[in-house]
Amino acid sequence: MSETITEANVPASSVAVIKPHPDTHGQVVRLSAIDQIAPRDYMSICQFFRLGPDVDKREIFRALQEALLNIVNDLPELACCVQKHTQSSREEVELIFDSNKGVEIHYKDYTSPEYCDLWNFGSFDQLEEEHFPLNKLPRHIVFGTSAKLVDGVRLPALVIQLNFIPGGLILGHVAGDGQSIFMLLSAMGAHFSAAIDGLDSKPTSQIHLLERSGVVDGDKSVKIQEFPHWKLADATGEFLNPTAYTASEVSTFQYATYFISAEKLALLKRRISNNVPETKLGTIETLGAFIWRHVIVARNIDPQTYPEAKLSITIDARGRMKAPNVPSNYWGNFAEPNAVARLSVARLQQGASSPTSDDPTNTIYPEAARRINRAIAAVDDKAVRRLVGILNQMPKSTTLTWNVNRYPGPDMLLVCLQGHAYNDIYFGNELGFPAASRFTVGDTESKPDGRCMIMPPRRGDGKGLEIGLQYDNSTLKRLENNAEFGEFFVRRN
Repeated sequence: MSETITEANVPASSVAVIKPHPDTHGQVVRLSAIDQIAPRDYMSICQFFRLGPDVDKREIFRALQEALLNIVNDLPELACCVQKHTQSSREEVELIFDSNKGVEIHYKDYTSPEYCDLWNFGSFDQLEEEHFPLNKLPRHIVFGTSAKLVDGVRLPALVIQLNFIPGGLILGHVAGDGQSIFMLLSAMGAHFSAAIDGLDSKPTSQIHLLERSGVVDGDKSVKIQEFPHWKLADATGEFLNPTAYTASEVSTFQYATYFISAEKLALLKRRISNNVPETKLGTIETLGAFIWRHVIVARNIDPQTYPEAKLSITIDARGRMKAPNVPSNYWGNFAEPNAVARLSVARLQQGASSPTSDDPTNTIYPEAARRINRAIAAVDDKAVRRLVGILNQMPKSTTLTWNVNRYPGPDMLLVCLQGHAYNDIYFGNELGFPAASRFTVGDTESKPDGRCMIMPPRRGDGKGLEIGLQYDNSTLKRLENNAEFGEFFVRRN
């Protein structure tokens, strides 16, 4: 397949479009039920690169175009647009090849006279010193304006923006679930390195294409009563929107990034695992139990109003499917269903206000970790097929929504990205490795939604991990002042 690039040359702002082959115009890619239930506006990722004083910014722009051109040749779906499925009453979306549109690569030079006044968030060195805080990465600056998917509109499936700031580059884009982001960035790094360093050999993509609409056969015998972690959405606006807050409340919310070193993480695992000898606990069980309790305590949740708390955990189900298997490099959304652990709010808060109570390391954390472990194990081939079966039965793809209340309720979502080595992807001699990766925590309008991002290590952090939260100022302050939380986590911004 041969792609074409069109470019509108503006001194400090350009857009390159990698279009699909004209022969593919109008072809439709049907999506799976799990694609349909995925958030319609996925989390965004920013990666940060230090630049030398004599860097050729236009050459970086050109090399990225060449890299994306080669990736689209291997994965033509990237050049599709997203549109509402007009022939369906189920409010589904689909991909369509449109020879007039394609992958958009936006170039923004915020060091130029034309645009420097728009960037008042600091140099690369200043952002690095502050550990790249999300509140200094406004979406409309680093990603551009979000467009809503409405009838008759086709939106590019992939938009990437290069933001040149004093001393560095911020690469921002939206792709899909955590594994899809990792596969795309790995391909981008390999192809960009070849283009920028003038290598003769062209890397091959490791992304596996399958017919997405039929990737999983659903269990047709299931009934809605068998899905306590899902509920019928009362209105379109409630679909995957587990929060309810007033406009005045939003202004009190802040982002916060915390760091736990490899040594502290190992210590936390030992303390909790020693009390769960029958089960091998991993990072998610131990971190999840610890964070779950501390956020519930810091938020001062009323156990009379909210007797039970749910902790949802994102699971990449690719490796859990059988007959047929779904390969680990399958391109598409496959992070449903979430694992869901449940525990009473009173139990999670036990001992928080009484220093003479039992050590939570011996009681509460082991219980929470066991429940998380069982919830994760329950996301298997059968669970995925049951979910697909019930989704296919619904009158609309938006009929079901998660049965959680993350605000003002006590529920949380752990987004597990720590296994994807985003910061170890090499982008050639000019860019090297990313200094850090940041992900949107709330929704695209920066409103909180109860997510906790568990992020992969930065290269200077060894095997330590960062987590990202977004809560009101008083909650974050109570977290910061909690002695036990402070023993393991350091607030970075």
